[in-house]
Amino acid sequence: MAYQRKRPAPDPCPVETVLKIVSGKWKVRVLHLLSLDELSFGELRNSIAGVRQQVLSSLLRDLIADGAVQQRKISSERSIYALTERGFELVALLTPLAEWGNNLLTEQGVTWRPPEPRRSAQHDGSGETYRPSGQNVQR
Repeated sequence: MAYQRKRPAPDPCPVETVLKIVSGKWKVRVLHLLSLDELSFGELRNSIAGVRQQVLSSLLRDLIADGAVQQRKISSERSIYALTERGFELVALLTPLAEWGNNLLTEQGVTWRPPEPRRSAQHDGSGETYRPSGQNVQR
């Protein structure tokens, strides 16, 4: 028998809608890294210390489903991830929050440095070496 809700669902809240997209331990870090450049799965994983492969796969699927990230196949074994236009808009909205949060951390005597992409030279199957660069990102 299907579950029948006793109370009506709450009205949708715009802020909760956005928070649902970015909530999670690593999502904001992934968005930050992809705002810098297109990256492969391995480059993302190497750039975020402590993230498990299954977790990263799951959150990338979520971000793709939410329209913030796109996946581009380079070969059958290799994909490149990049922000969509919506993803760039989201990062622009998160930037003032990050600055405010950084001020709070500074008041607590904590220094935080954002993750930087750890790049690796890879082949894209065309015989040329693929090296990610900000020039490749479609905005």
